[in-house]
Amino acid sequence: MPQRHSSVTPTFDEALIVVNDLVLAQRGKYLSEPEILVMRGSWHNHEFVEIAENSPYSVNYLQRGVATKLWDILTKTVGNGKRVSKKNVRNFLEQVVQNHYAQSAPTEEKNLPVNNLTQVIGGEPPDTSSFYGRTEELSNLKKLITKQRCISLVGVAGIGKTALAAKLTQEISVDPRPIFDCIIWKSVAHVPLLQDLVAELIGLIHPSDDRTELPKFTQAMVSVLINQMQLSRCLLVLDESDCLFQISDLEQRLEYKLFFRRLIEEIDQSCLFLTNRGFPDDLEDLIVAGRPIEYLKIKGLDTDAAMQLLYDQGLNDQEKCSDLIKTYYGNPLELKTVVSRINHFFAGSAEKFFENRTTLFSSQFQAMLDKTFGYLLSENQRQIMIYIAEEIALNSKSVSFISLLNGLNKKQKRSLSTSDLITALEGLEKQSLIETIEDQVSKEISFTLQPIVKKYIIKDPRGLVHTSDNSPNLMFAS
Repeated sequence: MPQRHSSVTPTFDEALIVVNDLVLAQRGKYLSEPEILVMRGSWHNHEFVEIAENSPYSVNYLQRGVATKLWDILTKTVGNGKRVSKKNVRNFLEQVVQNHYAQSAPTEEKNLPVNNLTQVIGGEPPDTSSFYGRTEELSNLKKLITKQRCISLVGVAGIGKTALAAKLTQEISVDPRPIFDCIIWKSVAHVPLLQDLVAELIGLIHPSDDRTELPKFTQAMVSVLINQMQLSRCLLVLDESDCLFQISDLEQRLEYKLFFRRLIEEIDQSCLFLTNRGFPDDLEDLIVAGRPIEYLKIKGLDTDAAMQLLYDQGLNDQEKCSDLIKTYYGNPLELKTVVSRINHFFAGSAEKFFENRTTLFSSQFQAMLDKTFGYLLSENQRQIMIYIAEEIALNSKSVSFISLLNGLNKKQKRSLSTSDLITALEGLEKQSLIETIEDQVSKEISFTLQPIVKKYIIKDPRGLVHTSDNSPNLMFAS
């Protein structure tokens, strides 16, 4: 924020910047769009009817749903021991901004010039204005990027890997004490040729470099890139990088494998940040070799954050929200998808939806499972997934390791060794396709599936799960 005299009356936008940071520190997410709408309207002394008229929200939702929680969080952050309300919110906001300027004015260090910010180049990360929870994960990642040369952020489709990576880059880019000289954001879902990717990265780090003078051979170009990343502290984010580890062309895959190995071994003060749906075997080999790699698997949103997401989507029945969070394991994309369908097909009535309840999944989640069952799973892994899905559908219970081993051998009429089962299960866990439950007393683990994964297997919408000789001839309501 620019330096100014503390006696000048602040604008609402200035107040929003200060308060948003305080709210983020308090609850782990910024103010939502309807919260900002209510706060802005209250600042200008508008009634709730006026606020609602120029918004997609109802008066009842803004007044009884949004405002109540807004005054609670503002009381905690700017109330200074007093209750914040619609009538006095502007006074509190103006005061907190005045205090902010008064405290920061004498100290040069707190008013660092704009050019100390770290620019994000290469691509534009997604918008994070509607970001929920993940306070602990963000804090952990900020520590890891200063210690490790490679971080792999792993989780199923829609769980929020890209959003978390984007939030991380946003926060460190405005840190007054920059960790990196540059932040590069690249989505690599389209699988660029390694030579093209490296040439682009070189040009991004040093735009003045003449690309016509780059070496002819790919690994020589990689050496140029590594030299640049040794001279400058760079955070290189490769979003949706799974496909780079699954390339069918053997020569191209080996090139990428060597590329990642060299970066991890040689970039020193820089950091490679990957988002993946499953942890790549190539990286696991490097971990075994003692290379500085961190593997972080993220799960669904915690209950409070998921509740806030559903509330912001217009669903405010706490019991039904809790049920949806449990069903969809706090997956933000799946929660948004089911609420969108509730709004469209049931006029926003969760009660009507639950009277005709079903398990839904987004097109992204189905695409992930289509790809997984289409060619990523081994036959053992496929049979494990089918067996667990059928057992849950019949008995509503997780499956122990011994039951799984015996059941698969009985069903397939062949011998599946303990080591083969362990190997297959480890692969499924890496891809976040199965869930483990630990018995509190015996500490024995059993295996289950998320309801949306179970439904996909049973329904087999693309015919990719069951072969002609193992199709289950069973129909389960879900």
